[in-house]
Amino acid sequence: MFVDESGDHNLQNIDDNFPLFCLCGCVFEKEYYSATARPLIDNLKIRFWNSTNIILHSQDIRKHQGAFYFLKDRDRRGEFYEALNELMRRLEFSIIAIAILKREHLAQYGDRARHPYHLSLEFMMERFGLTMRRSGGNNEGHIIAESRGRVEDKLLKEEFFRLKAGGSDYQSFEGITTLWTEKKRENIAGLQIADLAAYPIARKILDPTGAQLSFDVLRAKICHKPGEASRILGYGVKIFPQATFDHYLHLDREF
Repeated sequence: MFVDESGDHNLQNIDDNFPLFCLCGCVFEKEYYSATARPLIDNLKIRFWNSTNIILHSQDIRKHQGAFYFLKDRDRRGEFYEALNELMRRLEFSIIAIAILKREHLAQYGDRARHPYHLSLEFMMERFGLTMRRSGGNNEGHIIAESRGRVEDKLLKEEFFRLKAGGSDYQSFEGITTLWTEKKRENIAGLQIADLAAYPIARKILDPTGAQLSFDVLRAKICHKPGEASRILGYGVKIFPQATFDHYLHLDREF
């Protein structure tokens, strides 16, 4: 599972325009990722840059900056977005997304409010463990997260090992064996997919009734209740605190 975030974990100064923290995990089967997913992602890069040494970064794409400056041209932008959406549809992976509503979290828990990233990791590991068990076999799960700095990475790994040792209130995590971090410059394809998925999911949660075409492309990949593809809330999407849950019920819809 490749993990990246949208928004920041700061609970002291909350951005009025983005008052949530969203952690997004993209789960690939290991052999498929190596043999199929990475070549497909590289093919997109070769098509537009004739090179695989490009980092697909959501913010740069949205702002048409750096390697994505060419997106200022409307025709090229349309061509690229169409190709990127087709890539995301074609890739076989599943999504687990955790959204912490920071103001509501603070209001409900006060001084006991937990670090949004660490709380999200616990919720995500619970769902990752369930995903592995449902797939059958003796699977091992590995988590690769985007590096956020030496101190932050150290604290994240400490939280991971705490969860490994004691489990959560609902399950243990023997099957999830490792967590490590990688910097963006290392050009990890799976982390770039997680980066591309995190922002539109966060935006859809911030504005559930608004149009979000990138979310529509991703929705079929979000983990859902077994046998009910329209049920993603509480399964592939966890919104916390749950006191505001009803506001998001229309994210569960028929395709």
